[in-house]
Amino acid sequence: MNFYYHPNPEENTTLSQEESAHLVKVLRAKTGDEIAIMDGMGKSYLAKIIEANPRKCSFEVIDIKAAKTKTYRTHIAIAPTKNMDRLEWFVEKSCELGANEISLIQTQRTERKKVNLERLEKKAISAMKQSKNFWKCKINALTKFDSFISNQLNVENKFAAYVETGFEDLLQKKIKPESNVLILIGPEGDFSPEEIDQLKSSNFELVSLGDHVLRTETAGIAAVHTVNLVNQRL
Repeated sequence: MNFYYHPNPEENTTLSQEESAHLVKVLRAKTGDEIAIMDGMGKSYLAKIIEANPRKCSFEVIDIKAAKTKTYRTHIAIAPTKNMDRLEWFVEKSCELGANEISLIQTQRTERKKVNLERLEKKAISAMKQSKNFWKCKINALTKFDSFISNQLNVENKFAAYVETGFEDLLQKKIKPESNVLILIGPEGDFSPEEIDQLKSSNFELVSLGDHVLRTETAGIAAVHTVNLVNQRL
């Protein structure tokens, strides 16, 4: 069964115009049909269509279920790529893999100075529905590197992927299972020497994602997947 997104289906029992149009016009849903809804905050809903209106499809909630809460959170802070398509791909795949939060950071070598948050939000919602992950990934607006780092001083388990020396420990060796982690991914060309010094002084651990030099968006995906693997129960 396909899921539809609604942030507050218990109080507002009408789907958005976009979701209504897809449900009624594309899928030909009718009054009385049952649909599945997720609120992006860990709950899923079974609902019955009251009025199959393609502009504002109304429904009645029949049943509510709460998904199991994860024992860890993954926060990826990444320098947006010059190519917007690559950034959207990263957001989509990271959300499918269960990233909880994505922050966009403007470093000295970041080429893209503006991002379309609305498009990234749509990618996050689409990925949540497709993967049946009942928590919507939070997407934070583009923030300057200095400002972001200064706001993370009290955060534990924070890492920065770095490829310069070749002596950094692998990320999977540093992550503790069932712990919240923050991982920074730099731009093409990596962090500047000044930024590396700032990361060290702010107690970020420099880590490696493997032997190969990865594109920014690929490194972000690898980091999310690594956190998942460390926390996988056999």
